[in-house]
Amino acid sequence: METTVKEMLHDIIENPVFDEKVIDCYFAYNYIQIVDHTHLNLKQFKSHIQKLKSLIARVEVEVLNCASNDKSVFTKHLVRSILKDGSKHTHKVFAEFVIKDGKIVKCEELTFLIEGSEAGKDLGSVVM
Repeated sequence: METTVKEMLHDIIENPVFDEKVIDCYFAYNYIQIVDHTHLNLKQFKSHIQKLKSLIARVEVEVLNCASNDKSVFTKHLVRSILKDGSKHTHKVFAEFVIKDGKIVKCEELTFLIEGSEAGKDLGSVVM
């Protein structure tokens, strides 16, 4: 399961292209994400990813820690982004991914801006 989460971070977050089919490979139709008090369903999550692709020129995810049990994967990871306006942001993310039948069904996430301007504070939950 840890491999699934790491591959998802690479294939969706680091990928500069929005690809709904790739999202559907990793996430269940009833997916729910709670990030910094914002609740997103799968449709809203796809909108979030699409919005990120419109704002970010380059992004890198570094998984610092990862632990799992029979249903969840917990990560602490850094997300380093360079926006299309040239600004740089680094977020520290703590996330629990719940996986059922090989798909991510839920993610609870706290995202902290540790470098960058206030304009990048809400990158973890921004939607179209």
